Amino acid sequence: MLRRPHLVLSALALTSSLVLAACGSSSGGSDATASATATASAATSGVATNVVCSDLTIDDSSAALPSLAGEADTTPTPTWTGEAAPANLTVATLEEGDGPTVTEADFITVSYAGWKWDDNATFDSSYDRAAPTTFSLQGVITGWRCGLAGHKVGERVLMSVPSQYAYGDVATGGGAPTGPLVFVVEIKAVGSTADATVEGEQALADRGITVTGDLGSAASISVSPDAVEPTQTEVIVLARGTGAAITAEDTIGLHMAFTSWDGTVNQSSWEQASPQRVTMAQAPGLTGLIGVPVGSRVVVLMPAGTDSSSGEALPAMAYVLDIAAIL
Repeated sequence: MLRRPHLVLSALALTSSLVLAACGSSSGGSDATASATATASAATSGVATNVVCSDLTIDDSSAALPSLAGEADTTPTPTWTGEAAPANLTVATLEEGDGPTVTEADFITVSYAGWKWDDNATFDSSYDRAAPTTFSLQGVITGWRCGLAGHKVGERVLMSVPSQYAYGDVATGGGAPTGPLVFVVEIKAVGSTADATVEGEQALADRGITVTGDLGSAASISVSPDAVEPTQTEVIVLARGTGAAITAEDTIGLHMAFTSWDGTVNQSSWEQASPQRVTMAQAPGLTGLIGVPVGSRVVVLMPAGTDSSSGEALPAMAYVLDIAAIL
């Protein structure tokens, strides 16, 4: 399921500042795939690209869908109807949920199993690994991104994904399954700062930094004209989450917005729908995040510096990060 390229944080920039860089990478443990290669592969295999979810017809039922049997927390056994796969992306709710609603920009934690249509053998199952999987919906096939958005944490759904919204009909290497696919998915959690406890407002005010945006929603950051530039990296926990503490070995998923100290450079992963992943071992400038729990909103202030590869001067920067998940 993990295939769709998305924006990632430049490892080079992390040594001195964070930027949004247009590199091709897949989340959830898949090998990185260059954007050009992915585009060419998609064209060859018949995979639809740059799909806008609101343009799709997504059905919520089909008589062609298989029935499932099996105990909880195990890979189900499908019984096929003998009918052809639905033409539309189809997402049937098997069990309701009452948690937060999933959006296309979220990091989500799920348990799942997948089959090729009319095939009893799974090609992938998190149940067999005895652990749920966490990933960004911007890093998966269109069928998952569009099919799970709008559903709630706690739901169990059965999805039929046409080949053009999965891996296509023609094998392109890498072992990805071809043709229409079926998945059962249990939505366990969505990465969010909504339940974090605010603690750093005064520290931000003292530094002349303003963060706007409710916890759990998009944030923005600004610097007052009289704020003193940092001379070293500063990490301020604005709101503390309750998840696992970040370690030096982790890869984390986050949303971010940043501004240069003079306000002339601004970007937001929320606005670009480009959730980020950071490998802590490759981010020496972010060691201050070690020990911070997942679910926190953090402000990082970085001093002016010089790009080690180009020699270009880099301005002081201010970032707001929502730590959504450990991947």
